[in-house]
Amino acid sequence: MVQGSSTETDDMQQGESSVQKLDGHGRPPSIVAVAVVQILGALPFLYICGIGLWGTIWDTHDFANWQMLVVAMGLPFLFSFVAVVTAIGLLRLQEWARRATLYLATLPVLGCSLFLIFYHPQDTYETPFAIRDISRLVGKVSLAILIPVSIWWWVLFTRNTVRSQFRRD
Repeated sequence: MVQGSSTETDDMQQGESSVQKLDGHGRPPSIVAVAVVQILGALPFLYICGIGLWGTIWDTHDFANWQMLVVAMGLPFLFSFVAVVTAIGLLRLQEWARRATLYLATLPVLGCSLFLIFYHPQDTYETPFAIRDISRLVGKVSLAILIPVSIWWWVLFTRNTVRSQFRRD
């Protein structure tokens, strides 16, 4: 057996996690992971909602149900845009981005929960499933994805070791 010490072994013996440790010129991998998840999660919504809003505003001019347009396309577009900006701030270790990430971990879960509580579509059982309203199913799946991600972000970004790494400007 070769005698020697590795940084990872030393850290584990001292009870330190190498996951959150800065090496002097890099970012903690967990913060990079959150930023990547934010960007990858936001881009599809930016694209889909952006195309939908663009088409409604500039092509069809169909504003008959504008309230649903704001809720179904506008809010996801807004949250996605904020997520991309926040991810860039996280990579720069900005305190405002850490706080905004905590808001992004809370507001969509709250909105999705309220949607599931208050929205009850009129479902006619004579119609085939293909043309029924699937918004509640989408809401439930979204909530199933959002809750674990939100818990991960709250646990990560409220830890003192992580909070101390962000710059207060």
